[in-house]
Amino acid sequence: MLDLVRFEEIVVLLKDRLSQIPENITDRKVMDDDWTLKEIIGHLIDSAANNHQRFVRLQFGDLLDFPAYNGEEWVKVQRYADMKWKDIIILWYSYNCILLKVIEHMDNASLQNVWVKGEEKLSLGHLVNDYYQHIELHIDHFERRLKEISGEN
Repeated sequence: MLDLVRFEEIVVLLKDRLSQIPENITDRKVMDDDWTLKEIIGHLIDSAANNHQRFVRLQFGDLLDFPAYNGEEWVKVQRYADMKWKDIIILWYSYNCILLKVIEHMDNASLQNVWVKGEEKLSLGHLVNDYYQHIELHIDHFERRLKEISGEN
């Protein structure tokens, strides 16, 4: 079961939250290996891009082969920390509006189509729900990083 209303709420609430964050703190690192706030949202842009492909292709049938995603490499190569915060917010929000439209018009029968990932078989329905759980996980990640940057406990 897909909960489009909940998905839309997640997208709007995160966009509104991101808009409250001042640019001057979004590229700060707590430790060298930690992502900046920009990089966390950049990772969510990457997730949107990869899942967009899955969400569309799985509507045509099962997906037997799909390139792997390495978050660390993608974030590093794309240099999100060098981008303007406003541009990152706009891209993340716009991409998610497209995904919401794709999901809204999915044929229910296609939700059973599977992506064969090694030994796993992941249905389109599972992937859509997992995508929004992933966003929520990184909302928590974002808020923790924000507290670390601002020195709050």
